[in-house]
Amino acid sequence: MDEHAYADEVGPTAGRPLNLRQIEVFRAIMMAGSISGAGRMLHVSQPAVSRVLALTESRLGYKLFERVKSRLSPTAEARRLYAEVEQVYGGIQRVNDLAASLGQSGAGMLKIVASASFGQRLIPMALDRFRGRNADARVDYRSVTFDELAAYFLSGQADIGVSMQPPDHPNLQSVRLAQVPIICALPAGHPLAAREVVRPEDFSTAAWIGYPRDTPLARALTPFFGEGPACAAAVEVHSPVTACSFVQQGLGPALIDAWCVTPDQAAHMALRPISPQASVEIWATHSNLSAPPLLARRFLAAVKKTLEEGAPPDLAAPEAARRGLAPVRASP
Repeated sequence: MDEHAYADEVGPTAGRPLNLRQIEVFRAIMMAGSISGAGRMLHVSQPAVSRVLALTESRLGYKLFERVKSRLSPTAEARRLYAEVEQVYGGIQRVNDLAASLGQSGAGMLKIVASASFGQRLIPMALDRFRGRNADARVDYRSVTFDELAAYFLSGQADIGVSMQPPDHPNLQSVRLAQVPIICALPAGHPLAAREVVRPEDFSTAAWIGYPRDTPLARALTPFFGEGPACAAAVEVHSPVTACSFVQQGLGPALIDAWCVTPDQAAHMALRPISPQASVEIWATHSNLSAPPLLARRFLAAVKKTLEEGAPPDLAAPEAARRGLAPVRASP
C-alpha cells in the first residue's frame, strides 16, 4: 500500500462511506493492537496509519479506539465493526483461493461435505477411486451435521455433499444415490450376539445406544420400532460413528447404517441384521445456482461406482465366522 495514497485520503470528507483502504487500516490496527504494529503489517509509516484512522473516525462520527497506556483499546463499536470486517475478508480469501485454483491447469480444489457416517468408509473409498484419475486435485473434506449442510453450500464452502437426507432449500438440488440397510452392532460377547436376527423386543430390557428423535437415523428406524422402542435408550448420541465407538467400549448395542462400520471395527464387534428391516438413504447435493464444477462431477461418479460395487464382502466375516453366520453386507 502506497504511503502517499494514504495521505491523499485525508480531507474534510465526513459523512462519506468507508473505502477499502480505511477498512484495511482499521483491521490492521485491531489485529496489531497499535498504530506502529499496523504500520509494520501494511508496510507504511506510523503517521500514515494515524492519518487514515483519524479520517475514518471523522467519517463515522465516533471513536474506534481509546488510548490505554501505550496501547489502543477498541471501543464497543469497533468490536462490532471488526466482526463484520472479518466476514468480508473471509470472502476475499475464498475469492483468492478460487482464482488460484482456476489457474492450476484444472487441478483445483474439490470441497466435499458429508455426514460423519459416510466419512468412515464411503468417502475414503470414493476418494481413492477419484484420485486415481485426478491425482493433481486437492480435496477439502469436512464432516458436518445435517443442520449445517445447507450453510456450507450457501457460503461457498462446499461443491458436493453426501448425506442421509436431502436438505430442503430452494437453491440446492439433491439426487438419491442408494439405500443402505440398518444393522445392529453389539459389543463382543453381548447376549444378543447369540441371535441370528435382532428384533425390537430385544431392546425392551437391554441397555442400548440410540439417537434423538429429530435425527435422520432415528426417523429411519420408524419401520423397526413402530410407535417407538419399549425401553428408552440408555445413551443417546447424534452420530452412528459415535454409536460405533460406544459399542466397542461395551456400552451396549446400537442400530447403525452398514456403511458406518470399517472392517477393523467389524472384527471387534458382532454385527446382526434386524427385523423388521429398516434402511437409510444416501443423497448427493449441490447448488442449483450454477452447474457443479468438473471435479465435483467426477467425484460424484466415483461415489456412484463405489456404491454399485457395494460394501466389502468381509464386513462382518471375522466375527460371523466364529459363530457360523452369514456376513452382513450393505446393499447399493
